[in-house]
Amino acid sequence: MTIPNPYSERKTLRAFEKLWSQVEGLVNRFAKSDFNPLYHLGTLTIFMLLVLLATGTYLTIIYRPGLDVAYATTLKIDSTWFGSLMRSVHRYASDAMILLIILHLLKMLFSDKYWGQRWLAWTSGWIMLAGVWLTGTFGYWLVWDQRAQWMTEYMMEALAGTSGLTYVATDIESRTFSNFVIVIFLHVFLPLIGFLGIYIHGLKLSRARWWSPRWVSVQALVGLIVLSLIKPVEMFAEADLSALIASVPMDAYYLGFLPVIDAWGNLVFWGLAILVGGSLFLLPWLARGKDLGPAVVTDPKCTGCNICYAECPYDAIRMVDRHDETRYHKLAIINADQCTGCGICVGACPTDAIDLKGGYHAEQMFGAIRGALSREKKEGHPVTILFASQRDEALGSLPAKLNVGGEKAPVAVSGWGEGEAARVLTAVIPSAGAVNIEWIKSLHKEGARDVVILSQPYDDSLNREDAHWILNRLHMRPALVTNELHWLEATPGDSKTVERFLNDLHKPETQAKKSAPVLPPVKERGRMIPSLVSGLVGTVLLLGLFALALPLDISAGMQAAEGSALRIAVDAKGRVEAADIPEGVTLPEGADPVKIFGGVHFPISVRVIVDGEAILDETFQPSGISGNGRISTLEFLEVAPGARQVEVWFKDDSNDYRLLFSGEVEFEKGRVWILAYDEKLDEFVLR
Repeated sequence: MTIPNPYSERKTLRAFEKLWSQVEGLVNRFAKSDFNPLYHLGTLTIFMLLVLLATGTYLTIIYRPGLDVAYATTLKIDSTWFGSLMRSVHRYASDAMILLIILHLLKMLFSDKYWGQRWLAWTSGWIMLAGVWLTGTFGYWLVWDQRAQWMTEYMMEALAGTSGLTYVATDIESRTFSNFVIVIFLHVFLPLIGFLGIYIHGLKLSRARWWSPRWVSVQALVGLIVLSLIKPVEMFAEADLSALIASVPMDAYYLGFLPVIDAWGNLVFWGLAILVGGSLFLLPWLARGKDLGPAVVTDPKCTGCNICYAECPYDAIRMVDRHDETRYHKLAIINADQCTGCGICVGACPTDAIDLKGGYHAEQMFGAIRGALSREKKEGHPVTILFASQRDEALGSLPAKLNVGGEKAPVAVSGWGEGEAARVLTAVIPSAGAVNIEWIKSLHKEGARDVVILSQPYDDSLNREDAHWILNRLHMRPALVTNELHWLEATPGDSKTVERFLNDLHKPETQAKKSAPVLPPVKERGRMIPSLVSGLVGTVLLLGLFALALPLDISAGMQAAEGSALRIAVDAKGRVEAADIPEGVTLPEGADPVKIFGGVHFPISVRVIVDGEAILDETFQPSGISGNGRISTLEFLEVAPGARQVEVWFKDDSNDYRLLFSGEVEFEKGRVWILAYDEKLDEFVLR
């Protein structure tokens, strides 16, 4: 019998996962894994949302919307130490939320936890990332500084029509007030919708974790406050749409797209964004992996005990009424679409009624272990049984000396100890949770000197609850926790720790002084208290992650700021050539024949000539489904600095162009002039 290990087949992902685990292991060397923030990226993201809601509530109470008061209000908030602290924590928490989501997505990707029944968590995660980015971008706009100006400039260029013209109107303050109200509403409302996204994110889990351990949350909050005190958020110059932005720090998490679009253009940037983002969103179907699932139930063996149902982390088991010749009332039914092949139910089943369809059979595995144990005992060797997961094998947690994978047998045999007199039998099973504790009792009776269960850190189980359930089973059966049982927790890929443990275990003096192990507790997250070192390491790590926001405040400026610019603004009803009135029809006085009989709505053509060279020659069609709405456009034209002769030619009927503006304009570096069409005066006004 050979047991396939599909987890080891995706070598590129395993290489990235091993590198990631090495970083986590480095933290574990200085702090207990219980307080390693890298194991709580998802729940820390939720904590950041709560921090944002708390600080945002304070800021919203003081903030006043409106182009004429928004900037002054923000200055008022910054004028007090508490207001500055709240605004700084709010900003850094928003950056931290983006970073934590990205790190969480990467961990799920490298761990192969994005396809199969996990597709909903993966896709909802990307949607929430987009929502967080959009919400944070709105927040920067509300300050109405130069960064908000750049966003407005981009919006004016992208929308061009009536919405863009709002920001070049003479009564801009009154016209844009509603925009501020809408944006602040979305900035407050979208995070509340985020809680629905979080609920959907964990919908396919039996026991979704929403809260990070108490002390990890404390570490995160301390990191945010320390960073805010070291580097309070700055205020930059107020937005001025008559000037181009030469340089301003842009938060790369939220606003980095603006200078990139300025350099690459909309087509390239959004094309790449849609291609990359769409591919990642569809990854569960584009790069589906393999597992040993689904689980299958042998009906006659199932006693309906409910243990597998209680322990399944993925809500993949249902207990249904049974009406057969057995005396049992319930039967376990597997939902194949929900099952991940983790094997926890296999280890939980006291009657060996569950196997994995992909090739793992508990009875066959136990038979192979017993056979190997019997052979080694006959030869007079003391025997250690080592249970390891397929993830341990794939990431290199097992020392090469164990000879795992060297033979096509289900149990690897290797010599260990002085003169390699002892034997280590390594059984690679789907997960630590797949160990049936009845095996431990039987193996001790049949002569195994030691039984070692190799576990990953409690919060780093591939299948969420591997360590939880095997620990729970052992705590429920204290008679099995004898001198011969050993619990070893090691970071995935840390083969040196495993080798040191086995070396020490096989020393004569260790065997002579063996005592019953003290098993780790089945964790209650809120009751854990870190040591001083663990608390400091976790806080420093989070502070360092949050501080990435500082170098990512990258100064950037518009490429057009090296010169000057001219905006051409047109918002006109346009002219209509009425249709002929039918012969014999007389209209009442004041009646509009266009509304009654229709007519031809002329487009508007604009030609701009600077120093004798045409820099704009475009025709703009009427809006509306029927093509008889207003004609609106806003064109941004770069012009070299200096005194320039400018002419604007205009055509809105069947006649030739007419000259509506002619004059010398002094273009200054970084300055923007506006030529707006006044329909009543039938001329372009410079301002």
